Amino acid sequence: TWILWGMVPKETEWLWAAGNTSTCSAQGFFGVLGFYGELLYQAAISLNILLLIVFGWKQETFSKKVEKPMHFIIIAFVLVFAIIPLVYETYNPECGICNTTVLWGKCSTNDEGKLCIVRGNEQVVTVIRLIAFAL
Repeated sequence: TWILWGMVPKETEWLWAAGNTSTCSAQGFFGVLGFYGELLYQAAISLNILLLIVFGWKQETFSKKVEKPMHFIIIAFVLVFAIIPLVYETYNPECGICNTTVLWGKCSTNDEGKLCIVRGNEQVVTVIRLIAFAL
């Protein structure tokens, strides 16, 4: 439990928050990398079984025609999917974990009640969530 919530910045004052912005970004990056990498590799294993059993492919045929491009596509996609929010500082605390979201805060001391984006990019969040929903 502490590993999940320990990366959240202390400034959030959440229970067990012991991290900072960098640890939050690291948690978000590796969370996205692991989650979508696992999801796509599970789909790749299912494709392998489908081609072997239903379509009668040999394992050697699958290895030669599909496996190498599949590894390249999955690794490239997941790396790009995890790096883009990192570049745009879009890994921020959300509900106790660090996820792709924008961080809202006061615009200035003069604007009472008005909130602005302090860290992150709304367009990146929208595109990431649309792609994630499609997966």
